[in-house]
Amino acid sequence: MSLNQLFSYNNLELAWRRINTASNLQYKRFFRELNYAYEIAASANLKDLQTHLKGGSFGAKPSTRIYIPKSSGLQRPITLISLEDQIVWQAVANFFAKKMREKRAKVEMRCVYSNILQKPSDNIFFVKNWKYTYGKFLDRIEDYYNKGYRWIAHFDLAAFYDTICHELLMETLFPRQGGVRFREYVNDWLRTWSSDKSLHRRAHGIPQGPVASDFVAECFLYSIDKIMYGSRKFKYVRYVDDIRLLAKNGTDLHKASVQLEVLCRNKGLIPQAKKYYLKEANSLEEVLGSLPSIRVADDETFNRKITLTKSIAIKKLREAFSRRKPHRIVDKTRARYVFFNAEPCRELTRYATKFLLIHPEHIDAFVHYFNYCKASKTIIRACKQKLQKTPYEYVQGELWHILARMMKPQEMRTLIDRAVNTAKNKHAGIAAKWGALHFLCKAEANGLGNYSKFLMYQDNAFLQALLVPVLPESSYDKIEVLRRLLKRRSFEPGIMLAEQFIERDLKHTNFNLTVKQLPDQVANVYRVLKIVKGPKKPIDPMNEILARRYKLKQQISWRKLFKKKYGHNLQILKLGDAVFKSGRSTWLIYQNSFNHGLFIAFQDFLNTNKLPGALKIVGKDRKLVNYGSLLDKNKAFAKTYPLIAKNLKLCNDRRNNLPGAHPYDSSGKNTRYLNHQEQNGVFKKLKTVYSEIIKQIDNENK
Repeated sequence: MSLNQLFSYNNLELAWRRINTASNLQYKRFFRELNYAYEIAASANLKDLQTHLKGGSFGAKPSTRIYIPKSSGLQRPITLISLEDQIVWQAVANFFAKKMREKRAKVEMRCVYSNILQKPSDNIFFVKNWKYTYGKFLDRIEDYYNKGYRWIAHFDLAAFYDTICHELLMETLFPRQGGVRFREYVNDWLRTWSSDKSLHRRAHGIPQGPVASDFVAECFLYSIDKIMYGSRKFKYVRYVDDIRLLAKNGTDLHKASVQLEVLCRNKGLIPQAKKYYLKEANSLEEVLGSLPSIRVADDETFNRKITLTKSIAIKKLREAFSRRKPHRIVDKTRARYVFFNAEPCRELTRYATKFLLIHPEHIDAFVHYFNYCKASKTIIRACKQKLQKTPYEYVQGELWHILARMMKPQEMRTLIDRAVNTAKNKHAGIAAKWGALHFLCKAEANGLGNYSKFLMYQDNAFLQALLVPVLPESSYDKIEVLRRLLKRRSFEPGIMLAEQFIERDLKHTNFNLTVKQLPDQVANVYRVLKIVKGPKKPIDPMNEILARRYKLKQQISWRKLFKKKYGHNLQILKLGDAVFKSGRSTWLIYQNSFNHGLFIAFQDFLNTNKLPGALKIVGKDRKLVNYGSLLDKNKAFAKTYPLIAKNLKLCNDRRNNLPGAHPYDSSGKNTRYLNHQEQNGVFKKLKTVYSEIIKQIDNENK
């Protein structure tokens, strides 16, 4: 299982197809338009992604989390990871599927019924439809009940996705501790995705939402499935993290429960005490009724089909109410089905606005229904009331979207200040900001002020991309706003502007930008659409690694500088960059080695162009002259480029005083490892070195 296989074009393309065919439409709602834009140049984009991965310049981005309210009053987290991060994560999941397919087949549809792999192995549909497998899950429980297994225990795991240990997950693939580089890459990506802040990287948790995570989580539980399946004294049945144990007597069931708890805790998983119970069921309805109703399928939720007439819809909705007043929704599946599929009418609208205020967990259903209603004072009034009271940012965001669509200009004035405060709030979540900024864009379109400017000050590029479709026409006259969106290193806003540019006959040049200033993915899409003309520039992973790590503003072609030695020095740079945070001293060893290669390449540049500071780097014995001696302050190079020479020498000297290089320094004292403060100092010096070399080469090339 090599990295070359993981990074192969075929695997990345299969990953991309599986992302697009997945049925997790609630998650894909945030990416749908972005996926369409990326697909325009999918082949070129995937080839570039492969180059970044192989070249070591691919870096996972911190995730963005949204929190959807649950009936308990708590929230369910959804982890939004960038589009290309999703592709890479799905490529990893493809490898999990390849390695685990045969093993997992022994428990699939026997005791495990969730996220069952499709056949054949290269099927663009990753897992089977949940309706079929969940139905089989219920059938299996009924079958066991009919065979006399009347005692039942329910296990539900707390924060399942968030508690998955990365190291234990990798042991699923490599039980004998193999695949070192593979493990390092994936662990680093998972640590990045585990938090929405780059400084808070964790060794546990996988992103919740992508279909890749659904299957990888199944693999994490495989060792438990294998042990628990096949007992004659009890039966084990699982759907995701909802686990059922059935037995013919309480003693056997209690023993099985204890065994399962120990297995879960050994993997760092925590059974929810409040949801655990063990009892003898008196009827099949009691067994099946104890199962939590699964959320309405995404394919039903977000693909609206008017299948219910007004009278039938109202009848079904009333059947979902509690009998006593004040009415509450007790059958959530039935109620959600009505709001997702019913024809709008006054009475349903009255119920929807009423329940909007007391059932935030069904916000998606209510908003989906409202989107098919005409502008209504009743809906506007309920949304304004809920907006003022709700503590849930996801709910706030959804209400802003409805108000942006339904409110008249004079009505919008009363909420503009509140929307502006949300847009300016650095601590507000992406869901709330998306809705508030949508509202402000609509307000600008209605002539109420200049509010699209708030978009360019948002740190989150994905948020900016979500708002591109609702930008007011006036924003396309603001060069600075569009310029900032286009030149971001994150490509999402740029590719989302492609359709807008085609409609308005605009180009990047309208905003004083060259093709070189566009991210590669944006240039690829624009090239296909004829917005950009000319040949595609070659990708330079070395440039991307250095620019990302050292925040270098200017760029050069490192390929031209290193020539035939580019590949070798790129590998050295990659190895160093990979351990920048985890192994400071190892980083310095590799980085200093890269610096030596860079110095030789720079000397070649100076000699070729007959510039001052050039030295002979090969001695009379035809061997390379000692690197440290070439940096001596009395040599021509140091006299011409004192800042570069001084900082390179300080870095080289510190490297020579690492225990991994020499046991003692020149005075006989023990050498010591690089500490965090020293690394920061070396880092700043190297940033100066690279900036100065770029400046010298850039000046000469002009």
